[in-house]
Amino acid sequence: MGRNFIYKILGALIFVVSAVLWILSLTVSETFGFFNLAWAGVILCGGIGILFLLNGVFQKNITTVKKLKIWFGAGLLICAILCLVSAITIPKSLILPIISIVITVAFLITVLATGGKKWDEGDNHKAGYKNYYERKAEEEKKEKESE
Repeated sequence: MGRNFIYKILGALIFVVSAVLWILSLTVSETFGFFNLAWAGVILCGGIGILFLLNGVFQKNITTVKKLKIWFGAGLLICAILCLVSAITIPKSLILPIISIVITVAFLITVLATGGKKWDEGDNHKAGYKNYYERKAEEEKKEKESE
């Protein structure tokens, strides 16, 4: 099994759940009549958004990829909130504060998941790093000593 297998399975299950609930809303309308396309959007966007957040936080990736996954997950959660607004009646004065909370939490998660590293931080920022000329001079010195 690959590293992303669990995320792929969970993503597929989210799609299956929303499709099954949609069919049940059409066939058994007295029980599942509340379910509509807005609720399907909440399930899809919310579930896949949470998977992207978890994938960005817990996988070993380049810092840029981790941040991208976290921000994409936050964007999907915002879409889920917008679908939820159309599914149920949330006062319009609460929509922007909820979206701002999602964005600030996503920013906090990116800082925590990446450890505050910059995307372009390379070996030359580490202590004891030697550039090409310094390494070449050491190799020549070793060759002279070995002769």
